[in-house]
Amino acid sequence: MSNRKFNLDNEVQPEIHFRLLSISASKFENDWTSFPHSHHFTEIFFIKDGTGRMLIENESLPVSSNSLVVIGAQVTHTEFSDPENPLDYYVLGVEGLKLNTDKEPEYIHVPASANSPFIRQCFENILREMHNKQDRYAEICQHYLDILILYFCRKDHVSYEVVDAQNSSRECHKVKRFIEHNYQSMISLDSLAENCSLSKYYLSHRFAELYGKSPIAYLNEVRLASARDLLLTTNHSIEEIAGCIGFSSTSYFSQSFQKNFHESPQQFRKSHRVRT
Repeated sequence: MSNRKFNLDNEVQPEIHFRLLSISASKFENDWTSFPHSHHFTEIFFIKDGTGRMLIENESLPVSSNSLVVIGAQVTHTEFSDPENPLDYYVLGVEGLKLNTDKEPEYIHVPASANSPFIRQCFENILREMHNKQDRYAEICQHYLDILILYFCRKDHVSYEVVDAQNSSRECHKVKRFIEHNYQSMISLDSLAENCSLSKYYLSHRFAELYGKSPIAYLNEVRLASARDLLLTTNHSIEEIAGCIGFSSTSYFSQSFQKNFHESPQQFRKSHRVRT
């Protein structure tokens, strides 16, 4: 008798905590209207049939039968179908999944391959389980999702991480504190996102949810508040103040100040000194 046994190394077993939210099956018809949109969760598309393109932020991605597209949370996108060969696809909604990819916007594309039937079967199994809702169907669907994500991450050499609301709140608080202590420096949305290990799209959305404004809007608010104090307490020139608070352009600083306080920096300084 011939026998071969392979033991699974417990040390390499992954902990998987992202969660399947939904699956839908869609086919373009004459009444379909496409418009840009985004979600708080990641979407995984499998093109069953047809041809078309996906507009992901400002990138146009051609898609066709048996290809897979994963679009990160808060990434604006929409689908356009070839009217002669309409798109027919599945899409999964997955909460808590963040792809560690160098692409901005955050997405991956896996073209059709010999493994496409396996991927299609995973989607079809999830759809069938969700439709029938038999005993323990949710666990079964989650396991199919785990297999699917691990598969395309391995194939496309992409890693992933789990992002929960509590963790993203902490990261946004760190960004807020960083802005308050470093507003004089050159800061961009890209650099803020890199520091907190969130995509810039997710960071912008989550920060606005928590604080009512985008990170860059908050940065300008902090800078202008500092400028107002400097105008009231120093004799620095407008150009010097603009440089002190992180503005690279004096004219842009003056425009921003005017927009927020409804008077120019010079007028603000003069009117205050008249009152005192």
